[in-house]
Amino acid sequence: MKAHRILGRIIRLLRRIGITLNPFFVVEEGRFSFPSGAKATGLHLSVAAPSQVPELLTLQKNHTEASLAQWFAEGKVCFIAKVDGRISALMWADLQAFNYPPNFRLLAEDEAYLFAAIAAPELRGLNLAPTLRRYCYETLRAQGIRRFYSYSDLLNTPARRFKAKLNAKETALRVHIDLWGLWAANFTLRSYH
Repeated sequence: MKAHRILGRIIRLLRRIGITLNPFFVVEEGRFSFPSGAKATGLHLSVAAPSQVPELLTLQKNHTEASLAQWFAEGKVCFIAKVDGRISALMWADLQAFNYPPNFRLLAEDEAYLFAAIAAPELRGLNLAPTLRRYCYETLRAQGIRRFYSYSDLLNTPARRFKAKLNAKETALRVHIDLWGLWAANFTLRSYH
């Protein structure tokens, strides 16, 4: 943990002088079993409709109606977990591209990129996010999707813990470097195949 703090300080110091250093893991999900089962009563899982954008914004506060409507227009799919009629967790799937810019690539027909997962803070610990993730895998498998990918920032311990709970595998450690907006590149530091 001490190494994480030191690396975090170095990254923040570099950012102050215009150098962006963003280490992240490429993660493969969905092939490996994991225990699930939400501990919430009144749980309902479904795929969200564009008409639910105002309701989605109760969790995705850093977005706007226009940005979420754009995601729907681009064909992205939103999965939701409702507890007692209220959206309590959600996540998105992109079936066209691994749309995280430092790792952008078009996807094959049997691949999905999973992103923007969030659960209501007051309901964390009830296994809503893993249960919703399993529902996502099952729903997309029924449409022919067989491979699921995501990413986790190296220093984002909660995200990495969540992926470990899913029994997901970190397949590569990559870094995005941007020098003063004049030069940028991505490098694979390590592959775990």
